[in-house]
Amino acid sequence: MAEVIVVSSIVLILLASLFVSYNKIYSQYDTITDYYDTVTLYRLQYYRNILIENDKMNSLLVEANNLEIINIYNSAKNDGNILLLPETEQPKDYIADRVFLIKTSGAYIDADILDYQDDVNVTFKDYVNYLANSVKLDSNYVMLMERCAVTEENNVKKA
Repeated sequence: MAEVIVVSSIVLILLASLFVSYNKIYSQYDTITDYYDTVTLYRLQYYRNILIENDKMNSLLVEANNLEIINIYNSAKNDGNILLLPETEQPKDYIADRVFLIKTSGAYIDADILDYQDDVNVTFKDYVNYLANSVKLDSNYVMLMERCAVTEENNVKKA
């Protein structure tokens, strides 16, 4: 009888530890799919390439030195955008893109940099706060993009 109790407790502990490790892996996978959406990453690269091809990147970097943050593109507004995209290249009606160029202080982003920006989702601010506290950057500037479905407030992708 004692052998049954010992063996069953060992099996129970093994199954519980497997469940805990699987749960950690699954939650990390879920976080990665939200934060590293490949379409958003390629779209951000597309916006960066447009700035480079139109010789606007150097002037934006000089301007970012003074302003700390520059709103490069907001698909919801037609005025004030630095990027002017043709109609065929603009995001669909149900997608909203916002692109920022942010100056880093040293190798980190200021966690409160988006506090004075209009219409920025809380989840995107949390993402910038995560970057500010945990990621060391090798550059003096970083381009960030918020892409979300207009109909779903919680469906936000970051790059």
